[in-house]
Formats: sequence, structure tokens, C-alpha cells
Amino acid sequence: MPLLPRLLLWIAGLCFVAFGIACLVAPLPTLAAAGVVLSGVPAAAEVRAFYGGLELGLGALLIAAAQRAQYLRAGLWLCLASYGGIGLARLLGMAIDGVATPFLVGAAATELVLAAAAAWSLLRPRTGEKGAFAG
Repeated sequence: MPLLPRLLLWIAGLCFVAFGIACLVAPLPTLAAAGVVLSGVPAAAEVRAFYGGLELGLGALLIAAAQRAQYLRAGLWLCLASYGGIGLARLLGMAIDGVATPFLVGAAATELVLAAAAAWSLLRPRTGEKGAFAG
């Protein structure tokens, strides 16, 4: 099993897991650090569910895909779709709103680098295959 795609899935998975744990443990301060100000128990519950639960689930899937050769490509597709979607939406939001804080720029860069690495891994032909995105 190729090392670099597996390493990519581990890194991408751990990024999701770390943010998911932060959102579960301290949901309002975690988002406040990104410039999102929320208050109240319902807001905390929603952040825990969506940002905590979804991020943990995505992270677990990426890490699981890194463990088994038969799931490696599916994991790369998940990495490309999730980080690519988040990164592009973040860039769009920054352009629409005319804002580029250090957090937003850093997050977008991380997300787009992970997505690009997944795309690159998918474009590399596997042994005995021809063509992009084979398999």
C-alpha cells in the first residue's frame, strides 16, 4: 500500500478529529477563536453536534480508509470532496465578504493543500493502470 496517500489520510483525518474534539469540549470558545461569536446552551449543543460529531465522523472514516488498501481510494475521494468543498466555500465566503483574517487564510490554505494532495494521489496511476482517476 503506498505510503504517501496513507499518510495524507492520517493527517487529514487527525485534523478533522482534533477540531471535532475541540468543538465537543469547548464549542463556543473554539468557534470564537475563528471569529464566530455564538452564545447560549442551544448554540453550544448545535456546535457540538454538527462541528464536533461530523468532524469526528469524517476523521474516523479517513483514518479507517488509511488502514485498508481496498478503502484507500474511497478515502482519497472523501478527502478531496470534504476538504475541497470546505476550502473552496471558505475562499468564496472571503471574496463575497471581503475579509481575510489570518485564521481564514490559514484554514483555507490547509484545506486546499489537503484537497490538492488527495487529487494528486488519485491522478497517479496505480501499478498496471492507465489514465487519470482510474479505479
